[in-house]
Amino acid sequence: MEPDYSRQIALKDVGAAGQSLLERSRVLVVGAGGLGSPVLQYLAGAGVGSLTVIDHDTLDPSNLHRQPLYALEDSGRPKAALAAAALAKMNPRVRVEVRAERFDTANALALVAAHDLVVECSDNFRTKFLVNDAAVLAARPVVFASVYQYEGQLQVYKPDREHACLRCLWPDATADGVVGNCAEAGVLGPVPGALGAMQAVLALETLLDIGTPLRGEVLLVDFRDFSTLKLRAPRHHACDAPRCCRVRAIVPEGPDLEVTLDSLDEAVARGWTIVDVRNAEEFVARPAAGRHFPVAELLAGEAPLAREVEYLLVCATGQRSLAAARALRRRGYAVRSLAGGLGRVDRDR
Repeated sequence: MEPDYSRQIALKDVGAAGQSLLERSRVLVVGAGGLGSPVLQYLAGAGVGSLTVIDHDTLDPSNLHRQPLYALEDSGRPKAALAAAALAKMNPRVRVEVRAERFDTANALALVAAHDLVVECSDNFRTKFLVNDAAVLAARPVVFASVYQYEGQLQVYKPDREHACLRCLWPDATADGVVGNCAEAGVLGPVPGALGAMQAVLALETLLDIGTPLRGEVLLVDFRDFSTLKLRAPRHHACDAPRCCRVRAIVPEGPDLEVTLDSLDEAVARGWTIVDVRNAEEFVARPAAGRHFPVAELLAGEAPLAREVEYLLVCATGQRSLAAARALRRRGYAVRSLAGGLGRVDRDR
């Protein structure tokens, strides 16, 4: 049985020519979680010819209330591969490339440049700004979204004079861990689903060049009262589109920022002091060896660390500790982050 796009082709703005354009399009989806799940489903259903999904994470049961693309029995398996398998059942004509790895400074520019459009579906500021910088340098459009509890935000970047990039509005990325993510702050499951569906609409309109998808605007959505607000988001006055005055290059990570260990005893044997950056509730529920400084406290003002000591930062999944390690290295501290976090150490026992 072949996929049927007749309801979509019936739209006068799409037609057979538009459908053919979608089938020739290459889209990169960064993140296969709460936002990425509906984005991938709707783009595959629409017949976008080639999708690349990049996500280094594995499925956790706590993901399922907001990521219905997956099943409980798939827990522990890579999300990127699971997403590709689900999309193959939905539309076998769509080519899906699986990248079960982190989107980082080593692969960002090449990945973005190889696609016609990027849909940014990560849950951390570092990745969002890295996608932004790569898109500016490669002159590729991006659809951004972010979620916080019951609220969301959408923005479209295009390499033209009307669309601001993230650094036009926020020159420096907010440090991850200062603002709570889904694990810390909580989220109502359908909220990222709704925002992801809206990202898919914006992505398809951008590919088809129809409508005016958030031209120089940021859309705020609050699902507690279903209010929306559009804010003007102009390009920086010094930008010469498509070039950005604040984006010059992708700066590579420092060496040995993230380390993989089988146990925390290895860190102690290497002479590293362990610092747990989880919040107080997480630390009480599962205490770890070493000192405890929640990441927001660690990054606020002068860090309570000694410059002559080497530290290993740990958290639940390795995301907050990695963000904190980046920030602290820039301040001159000798820090590393435990890859995969305490959850990986527990699984490997």
